[in-house]
Amino acid sequence: MKSIAALLFLAAAATGWGQPVNQGAPPVTVRVATEVEELARGYAAAFATITRTPVYLIHSRDDTTTVLVAIKSVKASGGVLIVQDEKGLTYAINPRDVVMITDAPPKKEP
Repeated sequence: MKSIAALLFLAAAATGWGQPVNQGAPPVTVRVATEVEELARGYAAAFATITRTPVYLIHSRDDTTTVLVAIKSVKASGGVLIVQDEKGLTYAINPRDVVMITDAPPKKEP
């Protein structure tokens, strides 16, 4: 009985002897875009669909609203919008501060 148990033990050990050691899967890097990165890409994509000119970008920060007129390009760079107007001026804007991008002239406040 002992010899049968010893043979079974040796047979089980021998079958695992030549097997490669499991090194596991290679590491995987998962990158999840932040909210501002998604907003920046969304605004840049939306700008590309506006065909009429001029294009206005309205943004608000610290209770101050600013209108940028005659926007020529809007690009996403990480979580920042890079906006260029027809004069060649370039602005780096937090996409959370953007109220809208439109081809409709903003209303003048009395």
